[in-house]
Amino acid sequence: MKTNASARAIHNRVKRSWQGFTLVELIMVMVVLASIMAVSAPSLNQFFKHSTLNDEARRMVGLLEMARREAISNGFPMQVWFDIENQWFGIRELSGTGSGVNEATGQQETEGRFFYQIHSQLELELDTTLPNMSLLPSIIYFPDGLMEETSLRGFYLKNRKREDQRLQIARSLNGLSYEIRKADEMLLIQNEIF
Repeated sequence: MKTNASARAIHNRVKRSWQGFTLVELIMVMVVLASIMAVSAPSLNQFFKHSTLNDEARRMVGLLEMARREAISNGFPMQVWFDIENQWFGIRELSGTGSGVNEATGQQETEGRFFYQIHSQLELELDTTLPNMSLLPSIIYFPDGLMEETSLRGFYLKNRKREDQRLQIARSLNGLSYEIRKADEMLLIQNEIF
C-alpha cells in the first residue's frame, strides 16, 4: 500500500507541475514588466535622440573621408560644400572646368555628384572665422590628400530642440581628416592652433 500511496503522491506532484501558471501569476509578471518599462522608457528615449546625432556625425565624417579618397584616386581636387540656409551639403570634383561660381549671380553653385540633406531634427552650424567665407563654405582636398588651407576648421552638428545635444566635427591633429568631438572635448578644441 505504501508503494501505491508514494507513487500517487509523485504522480500528483508531476501532474501539478504540468498545469502551468495561474492567472494571478501571469498578472504579477505583467505588472513587473510594465513597471520596468515605465522606469526605462525615458532613458530609451534619450538614447534614440542621441543616436540620431551620433549617426549623422559618423555619416558626415565618412563622407569627408570619401571626398579625400576620391581626390587621391581621381587626381582632381574634391570639394565638400555646405549650404547652411537649406541644410544641404555635397561633394563635387574640381576638374578645372570652372570655378563653380555662377556668372550671372556671382554665387557659388551647389552642384556635384553627391548631395545630402541634414536630418530634419538636426542643424548644421559652421565655424566661419576664416576670411574666405564670401562663397559657400567648403572643404577642398587635393590629389595628394592634403587640404586647402582655407578649408573649414570644423563645424557643429546640433539638435534643433535641445542645445545640450551638440557634437563638433573638427580637423584632426594631423590636419588630413576630420573627427567627432563631444562637449567635454570642445574647450580643448577651441584652444587648438590649426
